[in-house]
Amino acid sequence: MSGWSREIRKGAIQLCLLAQLRQRRMYGFEIIRVLRERSNGFFDLKEGTLYPALHRLEKRGLLEAEIVVQEGRPPRKYYQLTPAGETALAEAEAEWNLMTSAMGDILDG
Repeated sequence: MSGWSREIRKGAIQLCLLAQLRQRRMYGFEIIRVLRERSNGFFDLKEGTLYPALHRLEKRGLLEAEIVVQEGRPPRKYYQLTPAGETALAEAEAEWNLMTSAMGDILDG
C-alpha cells in the first residue's frame, strides 16, 4: 500500500463506517467483509484498525453497541447509528462532497 493510499484510507474510515451502519446494524467482522466487498478491496480493514475506530465513534455518541447472545455461537457486538451519528454522517457527507468537488477542480486544472 502506498503512502497516498494509507493517508486517504485513514481520513475516510470513520465516514465509511458511519455510511455502512446507516444501512443496518452490523458486527465487526461483517463490517470488514462488507466494506472490502463494496470497495473492491480498497477498504480491507484489519481488526486493529476497525475496533479502535468503532470505539472512538461510540465514545463520541455517534454509535451504540449491543451484545447479542445466540445459542451455539459466541456473543456478537452489534453497532448501529445513533440520531447524533445520523446527523454527523449527513454533515460528513456534505463536507466530503465539497472536498471531492474541489479536488476534482484542482486536479483537472
